[in-house]
Amino acid sequence: MRRARARRTKPGGQRYTAPRRDRQPARDPVEREPRSRWRPGYWLRHPAIGVVFFACGALILVGCAIGVVVDQRHLRERGETATAVVAEARELRRGVRVTLRMTTPRGAVVRADLVDPPADLPEPGDRLTVRYDPADPGKAYRTDYQDSLAGPVALVALGVLPGLLYGWYLRRTWGHWRDQAEDWRHRRPVPRLGVRQDPFPHRARRS
Repeated sequence: MRRARARRTKPGGQRYTAPRRDRQPARDPVEREPRSRWRPGYWLRHPAIGVVFFACGALILVGCAIGVVVDQRHLRERGETATAVVAEARELRRGVRVTLRMTTPRGAVVRADLVDPPADLPEPGDRLTVRYDPADPGKAYRTDYQDSLAGPVALVALGVLPGLLYGWYLRRTWGHWRDQAEDWRHRRPVPRLGVRQDPFPHRARRS
């Protein structure tokens, strides 16, 4: 049998009450160190990554435009003109392919691909006047290719205009995406990558 626990009493018959110990305040949760800025979760959320991608794309397109201008200059300076016969002309999934057979002024018979085929696909056996670089006879160009600036201008516009539009967009939303990246770094709740968000969040706040 359990022995009854004796109750302690003070002199005079008053019941003794043990002093209560003050409870220690709850400890604050330990703050975890911020994540590294080099982790994909940070820089994929930071708007600067978009600047890098658009800058690389613009540089590639501008470089292609410069390459076209250089080819045109080489054709003007050292190109030769010849009459070619269409050996093959067919449509592909992306564009068309026209193969020519031509005889150079030196009497050599070569096959060349027409770099800038016309809008109307020629038929095999048709004759075309083309210009080519003797150092690279495998590529032929139409005679008006060397004076046309439509290609370089289109490439530059394709590289610059989207960059300007994206710069205007970032000017209005830079702070939002930067703060979201910092929230992820400091382990605060943020939307998952790939989730569609309001492109102009400040409008929703005002409304």
